[in-house]
Amino acid sequence: MQTQPTRLRHYAFVALSIATAVVFLTTVAQHVYTMNFGPLASLSLPVLAVFFTFTSLLYIRGNTIATGRSKVRTLFAAEISMQATVYYLTGIVAGASLYGLFQIGEFTFDAARPTWSGLLLLAFALPSSLMLMGLLSLLRAACLISPQFLKMTSPYEVSRRIERRRAFA
Repeated sequence: MQTQPTRLRHYAFVALSIATAVVFLTTVAQHVYTMNFGPLASLSLPVLAVFFTFTSLLYIRGNTIATGRSKVRTLFAAEISMQATVYYLTGIVAGASLYGLFQIGEFTFDAARPTWSGLLLLAFALPSSLMLMGLLSLLRAACLISPQFLKMTSPYEVSRRIERRRAFA
């Protein structure tokens, strides 16, 4: 049975995930429908840099802290973050490839006068879903390690951790 804070954290994570998914999918759908891919491309690459940085920091943190529960939790979050990065990167590559195919095929779509050819835009559902899976997985990794950072740490605890690291060095 889960304790009250764990259950509350779970509900907060679910609410945050749903809100993130709605905002992400609404934004992507609006830009795909209007065939305005510039903002999506200019936002995707900096976000990918955040993915790589967060994953790297989690691996570094996981390998520097002392053996124990927080080390396992951090390394697990790093693995989830790495999977999120791969999902997101795959979504970017698939979306860019699909956009390239649409450019080669000279596909045009007028949002003011939709036609049946607009159904081809549904092909962007796969790259969008991959990117969303990556975003939600990164959010999950952040939520996994957040309990460690929400506790107050005394100066005594910090000095004890530093001394423990010096003893192993």
